[in-house]
Amino acid sequence: MKKYIEPRLRRDFGGIISAYFDFLKGNFKEIINMFIGYNGIFVIFLLISVYMMVTGVISMIFAQSSLNVGASGSEEAAALITGFGTIFLMIIILISTLLNYSLSSAYVSLYEQRKETKITRKDAWHKAKRNLGGLFLIALTAVGLYFIYIIVQLILAFIPVLGTIASILIGLGFNAWISLSIFSYVHNEDSTVFSAFGEAWDLIFSSFWKAIGVNFVIGMIIQVGFLALNLVPSILVGVYIFHTVESGVGLEESVLGQILLVVMITLFCLMIMFIQLLSQTINAFVYFNLHEFKNNEFLRTRIEKLGETA
Repeated sequence: MKKYIEPRLRRDFGGIISAYFDFLKGNFKEIINMFIGYNGIFVIFLLISVYMMVTGVISMIFAQSSLNVGASGSEEAAALITGFGTIFLMIIILISTLLNYSLSSAYVSLYEQRKETKITRKDAWHKAKRNLGGLFLIALTAVGLYFIYIIVQLILAFIPVLGTIASILIGLGFNAWISLSIFSYVHNEDSTVFSAFGEAWDLIFSSFWKAIGVNFVIGMIIQVGFLALNLVPSILVGVYIFHTVESGVGLEESVLGQILLVVMITLFCLMIMFIQLLSQTINAFVYFNLHEFKNNEFLRTRIEKLGETA
């Protein structure tokens, strides 16, 4: 039987990381099923958009190297296909990001509220879809804040050493703030968009180093793990495409080479989407920990229960 991991316990830096991986070990199958169940449709759209990008780029390269009459027209058509494919891909990733952040937040929220390990993907979806409108507003607000973030990063780029350190810390803090705001909005039924931003802001600065440190360490471990899984297939595909080009057969003539390239890029996009889903479950644990240290709600509940049984 799976063990329930209480996310509201007052834990130190290492305790959060240990508890999170215990949670992930017990719930990884359900999280995978949830991801596949609600992201499967994106695979088709990803394949289409990536195919448009790959074929467009290859056609552009071929047209630029061609001396045939009409090559400029072919290059413009290829550039148009590449542009459409790129925009389509960005839209798909943005929609999937909103969905996955909502699903993962709903999953951990139900996990804590029900105190059980069997959270179905349908239950997570029912809770998530009720908050999609508000999450869209959070996303729009985050986009506006992101422009301010970019301006700050450009200013820091002119400051050597200290500017680089400040840039990294602000980047980690900004990402944690947006993620905690999303979870606060999904978890608290009476929360508004701006109250979620306010609560997340207060929680981050109540323990800034813990918030960004846990995100950095666990996020790095997960990303390195998934990149390692993609390393061998990427090398094999790269070697095949290299030998195809070296043998005198252009990539525009190699159907298999194009298929492999499309599949690899699509898998890479899916990997990014799944990492986004996992990263939000990390911030859910950070939220509960910071919230408990600040408000002591769970500790008071345990003390009251001890008083009742005494």
